[in-house]
Amino acid sequence: MKKILLVVSIISLSTVSLAQEGDRSSTEDSETEGAIVISELSRREAREQIIRVENDIYSFYNERNGNSELDIECRQVTVTGSLIPQRVCEPLFWTKERNRQVQGLVESSGDWTGIAEMEDLEGGLTQEIEDMNRVYAELIEAYPAFAEALLILQDLKAHLEGLN
Repeated sequence: MKKILLVVSIISLSTVSLAQEGDRSSTEDSETEGAIVISELSRREAREQIIRVENDIYSFYNERNGNSELDIECRQVTVTGSLIPQRVCEPLFWTKERNRQVQGLVESSGDWTGIAEMEDLEGGLTQEIEDMNRVYAELIEAYPAFAEALLILQDLKAHLEGLN
């Protein structure tokens, strides 16, 4: 059975959340226009929708988290041994901690044998991870459209995985 889901990326989360306080009928009309069938998306289309939805989710989250260190930023990264850049999205505190650890390895005694020596990033970031999870939980509770966007993202990723 085909599931019709609204892609929140077509209607930005900010607009949806503001529209909840305003005129419901105009929101419903615009949501209907943005309906797509996830199961009919090609690999390319699914990837494009994932990027759109992620951008909307992270933008919405970043605007409301109250701490720029918790902001999630996306960038293209070319992994060692590959020429193909990959999209990586992570919180700023995570990026800064990884950079700090890499800098420490570079400045160390020279016995560095590779990335495998890096410490587990989560160990020193417990408080930041808890803060980020708390903000996500608050947003999910306060904004049903945010929770729906997370579910849509999950469905899109599952569909893409099924195509591979």
